[in-house]
Amino acid sequence: MGREVRRVPLNFDWPQNKVWEGFLTPDRLHEDRCPDCTRGYTAAAEWLQVLASRMDMLGSDIADQKRGRPLHPWLAQDSYPPNDAQYQVVRPSEDILDLLAGLTGQDKGHLLNPLRGGDGYRIARKIVEAAGLDPKAWGVCHACKGHGSIEKYEGQRAEAEAWEPTDPPEGEGWQLWETVSEGSPISPVFDSADGLAGWMSDPAQGDRWVPQDVAAKFIDDGWAPSFVGTPATGLVSGVEWVGNPTTEQ
Repeated sequence: MGREVRRVPLNFDWPQNKVWEGFLTPDRLHEDRCPDCTRGYTAAAEWLQVLASRMDMLGSDIADQKRGRPLHPWLAQDSYPPNDAQYQVVRPSEDILDLLAGLTGQDKGHLLNPLRGGDGYRIARKIVEAAGLDPKAWGVCHACKGHGSIEKYEGQRAEAEAWEPTDPPEGEGWQLWETVSEGSPISPVFDSADGLAGWMSDPAQGDRWVPQDVAAKFIDDGWAPSFVGTPATGLVSGVEWVGNPTTEQ
Protein backbone atom coordinates (compact mmCIF):
# COMPACT_ATOMS: atom_id res chain seq x y z
CA MET A 1 0.00 0.00 0.00
CA GLY A 2 1.39 3.36 -0.92
CA ARG A 3 2.05 5.59 -3.94
CA GLU A 4 2.95 4.63 -7.49
CA VAL A 5 3.53 6.32 -10.82
CA ARG A 6 1.41 5.18 -13.76
CA ARG A 7 1.86 5.97 -17.43
CA VAL A 8 -1.57 6.77 -18.81
CA PRO A 9 -2.88 8.53 -21.95
CA LEU A 10 -2.50 12.30 -21.90
CA ASN A 11 -6.29 12.63 -22.21
CA PHE A 12 -7.00 10.12 -19.44
CA ASP A 13 -9.83 11.74 -17.49
CA TRP A 14 -10.75 9.29 -14.75
CA PRO A 15 -11.73 11.32 -11.63
CA GLN A 16 -9.10 11.77 -8.97
CA ASN A 17 -9.62 9.89 -5.68
CA LYS A 18 -12.08 7.52 -7.31
CA VAL A 19 -11.11 3.84 -7.53
CA TRP A 20 -10.43 2.80 -11.11
CA GLU A 21 -13.40 0.80 -12.40
CA GLY A 22 -11.17 -1.97 -13.72
CA PHE A 23 -10.05 -2.79 -10.18
CA LEU A 24 -13.61 -3.30 -8.88
CA THR A 25 -15.67 -6.44 -9.34
CA PRO A 26 -18.61 -5.49 -11.60
CA ASP A 27 -21.98 -5.14 -9.88
CA ARG A 28 -23.42 -7.89 -12.07
CA LEU A 29 -21.08 -10.36 -10.34
CA HIS A 30 -22.18 -9.49 -6.79
CA GLU A 31 -24.49 -12.18 -5.41
CA ASP A 32 -27.57 -11.57 -3.28
CA ARG A 33 -27.17 -11.84 0.47
CA CYS A 34 -28.40 -15.10 1.91
CA PRO A 35 -31.83 -14.62 3.52
CA ASP A 36 -31.13 -17.21 6.22
CA CYS A 37 -27.63 -16.32 7.48
CA THR A 38 -24.89 -13.71 7.46
CA ARG A 39 -21.70 -15.75 7.10
CA GLY A 40 -22.78 -19.11 5.75
CA TYR A 41 -23.52 -20.76 9.11
CA THR A 42 -26.66 -21.50 11.08
CA ALA A 43 -27.42 -19.54 14.23
CA ALA A 44 -26.55 -22.62 16.30
CA ALA A 45 -23.10 -22.79 14.74
CA GLU A 46 -22.59 -19.07 15.32
CA TRP A 47 -23.43 -19.50 19.01
CA LEU A 48 -21.11 -22.49 19.30
CA GLN A 49 -18.27 -20.41 17.87
CA VAL A 50 -18.92 -17.69 20.45
CA LEU A 51 -18.80 -20.23 23.27
CA ALA A 52 -15.66 -21.87 21.85
CA SER A 53 -13.97 -18.49 21.62
CA ARG A 54 -14.77 -17.83 25.28
CA MET A 55 -13.25 -21.20 26.18
CA ASP A 56 -10.15 -20.24 24.24
CA MET A 57 -9.97 -16.99 26.22
CA LEU A 58 -9.89 -19.02 29.45
CA GLY A 59 -6.66 -20.59 28.25
CA SER A 60 -5.23 -17.22 27.28
CA ASP A 61 -5.98 -15.95 30.77
CA ILE A 62 -3.48 -18.39 32.27
CA ALA A 63 -0.76 -16.61 30.31
CA ASP A 64 -2.22 -13.25 31.36
CA GLN A 65 -2.08 -14.27 35.00
CA LYS A 66 1.59 -15.18 34.67
CA ARG A 67 2.28 -11.74 33.15
CA GLY A 68 0.30 -9.90 35.83
CA ARG A 69 -2.43 -8.79 33.44
CA PRO A 70 -6.10 -8.44 34.47
CA LEU A 71 -8.88 -10.77 33.45
CA HIS A 72 -10.28 -9.94 30.03
CA PRO A 73 -13.38 -7.71 30.41
CA TRP A 74 -15.54 -10.13 28.43
CA LEU A 75 -14.87 -12.76 31.11
CA ALA A 76 -14.78 -10.41 34.10
CA GLN A 77 -18.13 -8.90 33.15
CA ASP A 78 -19.90 -12.19 32.47
CA SER A 79 -23.41 -12.19 33.91
CA TYR A 80 -22.90 -15.43 35.86
CA PRO A 81 -19.16 -15.98 36.44
CA PRO A 82 -17.70 -18.33 39.07
CA ASN A 83 -17.29 -16.42 42.37
CA ASP A 84 -15.32 -16.98 45.55
CA ALA A 85 -16.68 -16.58 49.10
CA GLN A 86 -16.35 -12.80 48.77
CA TYR A 87 -18.31 -12.85 45.52
CA GLN A 88 -15.22 -11.92 43.52
CA VAL A 89 -14.83 -13.39 40.04
CA VAL A 90 -12.59 -16.44 40.12
CA ARG A 91 -10.00 -16.66 37.36
CA PRO A 92 -9.52 -20.02 35.59
CA SER A 93 -7.08 -22.52 37.05
CA GLU A 94 -4.26 -24.10 35.05
CA ASP A 95 -6.10 -27.37 34.50
CA ILE A 96 -8.10 -25.53 31.79
CA LEU A 97 -4.95 -26.01 29.69
CA ASP A 98 -5.32 -29.80 29.90
CA LEU A 99 -8.86 -29.55 28.54
CA LEU A 100 -7.98 -27.08 25.77
CA ALA A 101 -4.89 -29.03 24.74
CA GLY A 102 -7.09 -32.08 24.27
CA LEU A 103 -9.67 -30.14 22.29
CA THR A 104 -7.25 -28.26 20.05
CA GLY A 105 -4.53 -30.85 19.59
CA GLN A 106 -1.97 -28.25 20.70
CA ASP A 107 0.51 -28.59 23.54
CA LYS A 108 0.15 -26.44 26.63
CA GLY A 109 3.22 -24.41 25.71
CA HIS A 110 1.43 -23.26 22.57
CA LEU A 111 -1.59 -22.21 24.61
CA LEU A 112 0.63 -20.01 26.79
CA ASN A 113 2.17 -18.21 23.82
CA PRO A 114 0.84 -14.61 23.93
CA LEU A 115 1.32 -14.30 20.15
CA ARG A 116 -0.70 -17.36 19.21
CA GLY A 117 -3.79 -17.06 17.07
CA GLY A 118 -7.19 -17.98 18.40
CA ASP A 119 -8.03 -21.67 18.65
CA GLY A 120 -11.79 -21.22 18.91
CA TYR A 121 -12.33 -22.86 15.51
CA ARG A 122 -10.49 -26.02 16.60
CA ILE A 123 -12.44 -26.16 19.86
CA ALA A 124 -15.79 -25.81 18.10
CA ARG A 125 -14.86 -28.45 15.53
CA LYS A 126 -13.86 -30.91 18.26
CA ILE A 127 -17.15 -30.38 20.08
CA VAL A 128 -19.10 -31.11 16.89
CA GLU A 129 -17.04 -34.26 16.30
CA ALA A 130 -17.62 -35.36 19.92
CA ALA A 131 -21.36 -35.11 19.25
CA GLY A 132 -20.95 -37.61 16.40
CA LEU A 133 -21.66 -34.99 13.73
CA ASP A 134 -19.81 -34.13 10.54
CA PRO A 135 -18.11 -30.74 11.10
CA LYS A 136 -18.15 -30.15 7.34
CA ALA A 137 -21.93 -30.44 7.26
CA TRP A 138 -23.33 -29.55 10.68
CA GLY A 139 -23.99 -25.85 11.13
CA VAL A 140 -23.66 -25.02 7.44
CA CYS A 141 -26.52 -22.89 6.12
CA HIS A 142 -28.76 -24.99 3.85
CA ALA A 143 -29.90 -22.03 1.80
CA CYS A 144 -26.48 -20.85 0.62
CA LYS A 145 -24.39 -24.00 1.29
CA GLY A 146 -21.97 -22.00 3.41
CA HIS A 147 -21.28 -19.18 0.96
CA GLY A 148 -23.24 -16.50 2.79
CA SER A 149 -24.78 -15.37 -0.50
CA ILE A 150 -27.04 -16.67 -3.28
CA GLU A 151 -26.34 -16.61 -6.99
CA LYS A 152 -28.57 -14.29 -8.99
CA TYR A 153 -28.18 -16.61 -11.97
CA GLU A 154 -26.62 -20.01 -12.58
CA GLY A 155 -22.88 -19.73 -13.09
CA GLN A 156 -22.53 -16.28 -11.51
CA ARG A 157 -20.12 -17.52 -8.83
CA ALA A 158 -17.89 -19.25 -11.37
CA GLU A 159 -17.92 -16.13 -13.52
CA ALA A 160 -16.92 -14.00 -10.52
CA GLU A 161 -14.08 -16.37 -9.63
CA ALA A 162 -12.80 -16.17 -13.21
CA TRP A 163 -12.96 -12.37 -13.29
CA GLU A 164 -9.63 -10.53 -13.18
CA PRO A 165 -8.95 -6.83 -12.66
CA THR A 166 -7.73 -4.72 -15.57
CA ASP A 167 -5.24 -1.86 -15.38
CA PRO A 168 -6.02 1.59 -16.75
CA PRO A 169 -4.89 2.17 -20.35
CA GLU A 170 -1.23 2.94 -20.93
CA GLY A 171 0.04 6.08 -22.61
CA GLU A 172 2.58 8.87 -22.66
CA GLY A 173 1.28 10.70 -19.58
CA TRP A 174 2.63 10.65 -16.03
CA GLN A 175 0.23 10.37 -13.08
CA LEU A 176 0.46 9.69 -9.35
CA TRP A 177 -1.78 6.95 -7.92
CA GLU A 178 -2.53 5.71 -4.42
CA THR A 179 -2.67 1.98 -3.71
CA VAL A 180 -4.10 2.16 -0.18
CA SER A 181 -7.51 1.35 -1.66
CA GLU A 182 -7.83 -0.81 -4.75
CA GLY A 183 -6.11 2.06 -6.58
CA SER A 184 -7.06 5.54 -7.76
CA PRO A 185 -5.35 8.57 -9.36
CA ILE A 186 -4.46 11.42 -7.02
CA SER A 187 -2.85 13.89 -9.44
CA PRO A 188 -3.54 15.38 -12.86
CA VAL A 189 -1.90 13.77 -15.90
CA PHE A 190 1.34 15.44 -16.96
CA ASP A 191 3.22 15.19 -20.24
CA SER A 192 6.57 14.64 -18.53
CA ALA A 193 8.12 13.27 -15.36
CA ASP A 194 9.35 16.78 -14.58
CA GLY A 195 5.79 18.05 -14.74
CA LEU A 196 4.64 15.51 -12.18
CA ALA A 197 7.66 16.23 -9.97
CA GLY A 198 6.85 19.94 -10.14
CA TRP A 199 3.28 19.27 -9.04
CA MET A 200 4.45 17.10 -6.12
CA SER A 201 6.88 19.86 -5.01
CA ASP A 202 4.28 22.63 -5.22
CA PRO A 203 3.66 24.08 -1.70
CA ALA A 204 -0.07 23.83 -2.48
CA GLN A 205 0.25 20.08 -1.78
CA GLY A 206 0.40 20.86 1.93
CA ASP A 207 1.51 17.91 4.06
CA ARG A 208 2.07 15.84 0.88
CA TRP A 209 4.72 18.29 -0.35
CA VAL A 210 8.24 16.98 -1.05
CA PRO A 211 11.28 18.72 -2.57
CA GLN A 212 11.48 18.41 -6.36
CA ASP A 213 14.65 16.32 -6.31
CA VAL A 214 12.99 13.89 -3.89
CA ALA A 215 9.91 13.72 -6.13
CA ALA A 216 12.10 13.10 -9.18
CA LYS A 217 13.90 10.19 -7.49
CA PHE A 218 10.61 8.67 -6.40
CA ILE A 219 9.17 9.00 -9.92
CA ASP A 220 12.26 7.29 -11.30
CA ASP A 221 11.71 4.36 -8.90
CA GLY A 222 7.97 4.34 -9.56
CA TRP A 223 6.63 3.15 -6.20
CA ALA A 224 6.83 3.88 -2.48
CA PRO A 225 5.00 2.61 0.63
CA SER A 226 2.69 4.96 2.48
CA PHE A 227 5.04 5.42 5.43
CA VAL A 228 8.39 4.12 6.62
CA GLY A 229 9.84 4.25 10.11
CA THR A 230 13.59 4.10 10.80
CA PRO A 231 15.69 4.88 13.91
CA ALA A 232 17.35 7.72 12.02
CA THR A 233 14.28 9.43 10.57
CA GLY A 234 11.34 8.31 12.66
CA LEU A 235 8.10 7.99 10.70
CA VAL A 236 8.35 9.59 7.24
CA SER A 237 6.32 9.32 4.05
CA GLY A 238 7.35 6.52 1.72
CA VAL A 239 7.88 9.03 -1.07
CA GLU A 240 10.40 10.91 1.07
CA TRP A 241 12.10 7.67 2.10
CA VAL A 242 12.50 6.44 -1.49
CA GLY A 243 13.27 9.85 -2.96
CA ASN A 244 15.86 11.04 -0.45
CA PRO A 245 19.22 9.32 -1.08
CA THR A 246 20.49 10.47 2.33
CA THR A 247 17.67 8.70 4.20
CA GLU A 248 18.87 5.61 6.03
CA GLN A 249 17.53 2.55 4.19
